[in-house]
Amino acid sequence: MITIAEGLKAYRIYAQAAGHSKSTIRWITSAVTYFSEFLGDKQDISQITANDLRRFIIEFGERPGYMKHPWKPERKEPISPISVQTYARAIRAFFGHMATEDLIPANPLQRVKIPKVQTRAVPTFSVSEVERLLRIPDRNTPTGFRDYAMLLAFIDTGARLSEICNLREKDVDIEHGSLRVMGKGGIERNVPIGSKLCRILLKYKLKYRCQVIGTEAFWLSEDGEQITLNRVESQIRHYGKQAGLERCYAHKLRHTGSVLFLRNGGDPFSLQKMLGHSTLQMTRHYCNLA
Repeated sequence: MITIAEGLKAYRIYAQAAGHSKSTIRWITSAVTYFSEFLGDKQDISQITANDLRRFIIEFGERPGYMKHPWKPERKEPISPISVQTYARAIRAFFGHMATEDLIPANPLQRVKIPKVQTRAVPTFSVSEVERLLRIPDRNTPTGFRDYAMLLAFIDTGARLSEICNLREKDVDIEHGSLRVMGKGGIERNVPIGSKLCRILLKYKLKYRCQVIGTEAFWLSEDGEQITLNRVESQIRHYGKQAGLERCYAHKLRHTGSVLFLRNGGDPFSLQKMLGHSTLQMTRHYCNLA
């Protein structure tokens, strides 16, 4: 008998050895853990059926948002359909992995239909809203100038939160106008940046960035430590609230930068390379919006 806990342990070893990203491993581990709690005493993987996942999808879709979340308060509204879909996909992928590695004869969840969600327009900010947001940080202080530079980097490049936050000093090529970012799946790519952002990054590096020996991180806190993803996301929400913007977060800046790129003469294929998309499918959403 192989339990879900044993299967997860095996999955993490295989996934790490295969070079899967930490976020993917956390995503699948979290989803399967919720599924395991739902199943209760039924922990033998060989006894789990397609109907178990179907029952989970129904019940999970009725639970409050952020229920049992470590730091976010529980919501009265039920969990979003996209979250239900995401968890169901992760659980099915886990059992698919177990079958691929011959730990179970076949994936019992293969035929479970993942719930569909309504397609919504990609949320973006207007040019005037972007200008309002960029006026909020106090550029006369080291922290304010750093935050202004980061906001501008998100909008100018359309890069992801982790890609911007994890920049190293050697990744910022101001002379040639590009950033080397680490994308999904551990794939590096070079993202071009505009002349204004080049000047801002150079000023941050020379005037406002802490001169700390022994760190490669480009974005540093007041104490010379690498700024965390949670801190950056929190600051973006804070500045957005001050600017009177609805739901301001890093990925919305990525959407905004992508649409502005197209509206200012950029082509979809260049945008695809900039964003690190493997196909044009996601890029088409930005084309429709632009």
